[in-house]
Amino acid sequence: MNATIRILPDETIGTISPLLHGHFAEHLGRCCYDGLWGSDGKPRPQVVAALRRIGVPILRWPGGCFADLYHWRDGLGPAEQRPLRYAESCGERVVDNNRIGTHEFIALCEDIGAEPYLGGNMGSGTAQEMADWVDYCNGAFDTTLTRERAANGHAKPMNVKYWGIGNESWGCGGNYDPVHYAHEYRRYATMVKRTDPTTELVAVGHDRNRRDWNMRVMETLRDHLDLVQHLSLHRYWGAGEALDASDEAYYRLQHGPQLIDGDIREAKNVIEYFTSSSRRPNQRVQIAFDEWGVWHAEARLDAQFEAPSTWRDALSSAAALDVFQSHCDSVSMANLAQIANVLQPLIYTHGDQVQVTPTGEVFALYSAHRGATALRVAVEECPERELPASRGEPTFAATQPAARLPYLSVAASRNAAGRTTLTLTNRHRSESLAVRVRGLAAAQAQQITAASTESTQTTLSHNAHVGEVITLPAASVTALTI
Repeated sequence: MNATIRILPDETIGTISPLLHGHFAEHLGRCCYDGLWGSDGKPRPQVVAALRRIGVPILRWPGGCFADLYHWRDGLGPAEQRPLRYAESCGERVVDNNRIGTHEFIALCEDIGAEPYLGGNMGSGTAQEMADWVDYCNGAFDTTLTRERAANGHAKPMNVKYWGIGNESWGCGGNYDPVHYAHEYRRYATMVKRTDPTTELVAVGHDRNRRDWNMRVMETLRDHLDLVQHLSLHRYWGAGEALDASDEAYYRLQHGPQLIDGDIREAKNVIEYFTSSSRRPNQRVQIAFDEWGVWHAEARLDAQFEAPSTWRDALSSAAALDVFQSHCDSVSMANLAQIANVLQPLIYTHGDQVQVTPTGEVFALYSAHRGATALRVAVEECPERELPASRGEPTFAATQPAARLPYLSVAASRNAAGRTTLTLTNRHRSESLAVRVRGLAAAQAQQITAASTESTQTTLSHNAHVGEVITLPAASVTALTI
């Protein structure tokens, strides 16, 4: 198979925010307890080291559905004196001892270099409770809350910039209708902005069972867009069991990033329509794709939402990162679900041992794009595969129509030093792909492969490449530094 592409150095898309390579930690299964933190509520050094190597630009916490039952004051003070609270997320019912709270989360973010992103409780909480949390974290005045923060070990403001107001409020976050949610959002956001006007707020979007959600929310908030900096989108996809070795399951899984692309385009149209017709036409609303990833059939409640994380999952994540980069002018962040053990993680923990998953290795490879300028790439020739209509999965999207899957996924960027990075993913499961990169003379190549698409182990190789044509092995991800 052959493909031909051309990098267009004069056609830029925008700056690639490092936040497009973000992550998500919810109190679900072993993501937080026995994952990022030990049972004592302290971060595991091996976990911190692994996440520093991969790079975690932003981390969202505590949920997810968990956030709308979470009361932040429960996680303060001496660990042994914190209350035991009933908690539920995705059907998982537990008693939370609150050993992990605001200070533990902020400390982890500081350790791994991540921007903190906190999800506020709009389901069982109040606007006052959320405004107080913002003041506790960010307040600089001498108040009872800031004195309490200092007494708990953090004298300086935590400077938490990103705050979500609700989560999936059309479902687990309160079963709101879009207009009611928008009115409540406006009230919460007003109180948060009065507490700290520098915060960036994320409104809930995208109910796939009700396609007018985004439109109704944006319509209701049209004249208050100064309160909306980001609109959130969520997308999970699957293809049966994690180790299904059939071609049908493999290629259906690779279709997920195209669903993300459609979600973004649809949301952009809605945002552009209402921002252009509001009283604040210059107010920018960006897309926060703050939950996305593969959700395999066996990652269910009785398995603590864990499933083998394989090379085929990582290939789909590479193409998803390409999609986010292609929309970096309108997508402000993207958060893979979830960072440890659960769903499509970066790492697995086994006692004190940490295993970086194939998806984690792809994120590490893509780090060269962070902060660079995205360049358009013209795909002049690329073989494709026709996909049958998806059956869908009960947990995910509705049935999707037939589509065509290009075997090559590609993204390019140029950093401040003038170095160009080109990432190329060959999604053909069994055939190599000879890609002609017009004008390419020489480059340094890093390439990730695996023994099979169902493997949980990968191989990283380094070599110099000379000439316009580079051969990509079947099911591989390559980064060229030019």
